[in-house]
Amino acid sequence: MAKSALIIFLITSLLIFILRKLALKFNLVDQPNVRKIHRKPIPLVGGIALVISSGIALALLGGVGEFALYLYLSACLVALIGLMDDVYNLSALIRFAVQIAASLFIVFMTKVQLFSFGYLLLPSWQMSLGLLSIPVTVFGVVGVINALNMSDGIDGLAAMTFLLPTLTLALLANGTDLSHWLLLLLIALIVFVIFNKSNKFKLFLGDNGSMFLGFLLAWLLVYFSQPPISLIKPVTALFLVALPIYDTIFVMLRRIMKGVSPFRPDKTHLHHLFLVNGISQNKTLFAIVIMQALLIVFGVFVINQWQEFVQFYLFLLLSVVYYFSVKKIWEKTE
Repeated sequence: MAKSALIIFLITSLLIFILRKLALKFNLVDQPNVRKIHRKPIPLVGGIALVISSGIALALLGGVGEFALYLYLSACLVALIGLMDDVYNLSALIRFAVQIAASLFIVFMTKVQLFSFGYLLLPSWQMSLGLLSIPVTVFGVVGVINALNMSDGIDGLAAMTFLLPTLTLALLANGTDLSHWLLLLLIALIVFVIFNKSNKFKLFLGDNGSMFLGFLLAWLLVYFSQPPISLIKPVTALFLVALPIYDTIFVMLRRIMKGVSPFRPDKTHLHHLFLVNGISQNKTLFAIVIMQALLIVFGVFVINQWQEFVQFYLFLLLSVVYYFSVKKIWEKTE
């Protein structure tokens, strides 16, 4: 494992050097504008580096199971449409269509899906999904993809939003082939973050990277929360991605209430609220990572033995606290 980790570290570093040069040559860059923080074109190839590195990691480990293989292949398709979005600025409908198709591919090839939400509302009633299993699964996956994509607003944020829950799952699944692959993927991700935070060799994930990571994270939550694995409870999966879920839902609701498209870009995400109040990018990243980490520790380790419906109502209570907290900041900045 240590040898594989070193190989992935070196390969990812080399890939980033090569891909950055190609991106600058072929103008695959994120141009600065009034909504963005950077002031010069930045290569959008971080995701491509992660796609290639994670594929090499699969090859290094050998047999990691059917689910990991189909997950990777489907995620590559999602990354491809993300890359096309980076180049051609595709409509949301096209992106959603491919995300749905990739999700259905996994469902039909592996049979992995959300069968139950567990005892989410009442202690004596299990929320089995039955015929709704596949559509609810697909809806949830698309939601997580776009929640992570929307968090990609400052250096390192989308990467850390993926890293914390994925590291938690990898550690809980300690010793399995899938956990080894996830750890290698996280090493590649750390290499990306190092370059992403640098000045001389900066690059961004791009939609290709954020959608790739979002797709992987969504399916890992499904896989580990359902039989026969059931490593975590379905409600625990919510706490693993609580912060990006809160941020995405309330930002989209606010847009709808203002009569604009929920997908229309603006500066009302959590990281924007830190920045508009004069907090630096690094301090904003640190604060959000701490908030996410606390929610994960609370949901996975502190209340894990409580009844599931109690955990869910606490999740809802925390969402109310989050909403009224950001609402005050929205009102001050309008």
